[in-house]
Amino acid sequence: MSDSDEHAPANAHAAADAEHAGASGAPLDDASLARILADRGIPPDEISRLLKTASVPSPTPILTDAKPEVTVPLAPKPFEPHPSLTFPPFREPSPADVEQAERLLREAHIARRRGRFEDAFQACHAAIDRCPHDAAALEMLGDILQALGRVDDAVAAYRRSGEADPSRRSAERKYAELVLMQDRMASPMSLAVEPKNPYLAVLLSAVCPGAGQYYNGETAKGLVLALVTLALIVALLWSPLGFAGEAIGLTPTSTALIAAIGIVYVIGLADANIGARNPRRRGSGWDV
Repeated sequence: MSDSDEHAPANAHAAADAEHAGASGAPLDDASLARILADRGIPPDEISRLLKTASVPSPTPILTDAKPEVTVPLAPKPFEPHPSLTFPPFREPSPADVEQAERLLREAHIARRRGRFEDAFQACHAAIDRCPHDAAALEMLGDILQALGRVDDAVAAYRRSGEADPSRRSAERKYAELVLMQDRMASPMSLAVEPKNPYLAVLLSAVCPGAGQYYNGETAKGLVLALVTLALIVALLWSPLGFAGEAIGLTPTSTALIAAIGIVYVIGLADANIGARNPRRRGSGWDV
């Protein structure tokens, strides 16, 4: 057996001790390693060889003044329309302009009813060129532009209609609704929901069917579950289909009523738990 074979177990123990000392966080220099190896009975020449080949990582942490980067999400920008459509300045039209504008608006209305929105746009825009102060024509132009998918121009037309007649509430409402739909801030605001406690929602549903849905903000669903449960209980206890009938004991109808009450009760518990854990899924309020 060679000398390297004789010292193999000792070398393994020494390496384990050195690794254990390094893991404890104490700094290990060559002298400390040599002392550990000597205590294990390793010959000096073998200690020298191990020190030359050993690679001990420095336990000292590297300090730096650099601060971690913090990514701040950019706030969504509100919708700013950039219309490509221009409107003539307000002026008083002549009687001939009024007559031509009325004829063009009739053509625009007929074309719009038939789904020819491009023709309707051309006729309505020509009518506004003759009567720039016609608020009704400007609002109609906004409707046509919205049907054509030209949202920015539609917003500009509704706004122009409000400028032509500040008392025209319908144009003001359409303008506000269209801007709100396009506003990038409306989407995250509509998703903001109050967090709910699923355990409390289930407990409320267990005490009173429908109460958990009411706690989750699903009032209509909670009311339906409560009314269905109440109707089934009334049918079971006080109707001829249940225990108030002439038959004594459980009948097929009373058994079916009991099963229906149990099913509705379990569905209410499960739905209250799902609704509290996934509040953003409550689009229609009827997904269980």
